[in-house]
Amino acid sequence: MSNLFERSSIKSLELENRAIRSATWSAVCDQKGYVTDRAIEFYGNLASGGIGLIVTGFQYVMANSVAMPFQMGNYRDDMTDGLGRFAKAVHSKGGKIMAQLAHAGSRANPDLFMEEGELWGPSAVPEPGTGRVPKEMTREEIIAAVAAFASAASRVKTAGFDGVQIHGAHGYGINQFLSGITNRRKDEYGGDISRRYRFLGEVLEAVRGAVGKDYPVFIKLSGSDNYEGGLVLEESLYVARRLEEDGIDCIEVSAGSRGVPSGLVPSMPNILKEEDEAYLAEMALSFKETVKVPIVTVGGIRSPNVVSRVLSGGFADYVALCRPLIREPHLINRWKNGDTEKSTCISCNGCFETGLSGLGVVCKLDLDLKEK
Repeated sequence: MSNLFERSSIKSLELENRAIRSATWSAVCDQKGYVTDRAIEFYGNLASGGIGLIVTGFQYVMANSVAMPFQMGNYRDDMTDGLGRFAKAVHSKGGKIMAQLAHAGSRANPDLFMEEGELWGPSAVPEPGTGRVPKEMTREEIIAAVAAFASAASRVKTAGFDGVQIHGAHGYGINQFLSGITNRRKDEYGGDISRRYRFLGEVLEAVRGAVGKDYPVFIKLSGSDNYEGGLVLEESLYVARRLEEDGIDCIEVSAGSRGVPSGLVPSMPNILKEEDEAYLAEMALSFKETVKVPIVTVGGIRSPNVVSRVLSGGFADYVALCRPLIREPHLINRWKNGDTEKSTCISCNGCFETGLSGLGVVCKLDLDLKEK
């Protein structure tokens, strides 16, 4: 497992190991998306656990793009102070922190809008998960969304974060533009994948312009939507090549979306055996063979043996974990200190239930044990 604890760097980002905390909604901010003391405590505890890089839960870049309750916001300049305290707290625990930026598009939840706003999407197509029909974004609204990503990235850099990750996966706004099932536009933003890439290309260009050429800019990208008519691997590999040409620094490869008919979601349940783990590693390898930028694989990684096989086998340059770190925030330190038993996470997804209940995204099994 020594390859897990190799030091590496991506531009200005120096990492102590090859483990990344993959972004997930944590439900620890206030109702308007401002950083709270609970958020600082939650991420500070995670930072002290030895993970090489933490990627925050998705920060919504416009008021009409909030998707989940108590989600972290990044849509007003007066949020910068809280974000700065947040980054400082992570750094004080020895951690590195990257902000994931997102516009939820038609997956936003109007019931959570704190300001009057419309539900946007690339096309007026019912969102597969909720059935809501968004307004097709005008050219002016597309320009506004692109500018919002740039402004959010600028706030992130000012706040002292170590980089940004653009959210281009899981059926949210950018993924909706990339996917043929949600993008039915007849203008320059719709059509074949080269035209559907345009929105993402403009977002990357704007973000890069806001943070400069030396600041790390990553993306989380769906290799496949896992449902008929959606983004497929061949299209996603084309997107990866374009991203590399346009200056992306690292690609985290995910897949799927909640609420789709196939049931192939990003957080697959019941990952109980080693052979069930790293279920997106083969897909990540396709990206490794296509582009030269570092590749991150995510998806059911629980065991040190699996981590070693992924890294030594060249499937990816980094491994990303999410649910195991919800149950065991100090998992990486446990492994480093010689206890190499697999994660105690059983992939029940009960942690998301706790988030919806207002308790924050924490392990439901541990809560149940405390209540007994």
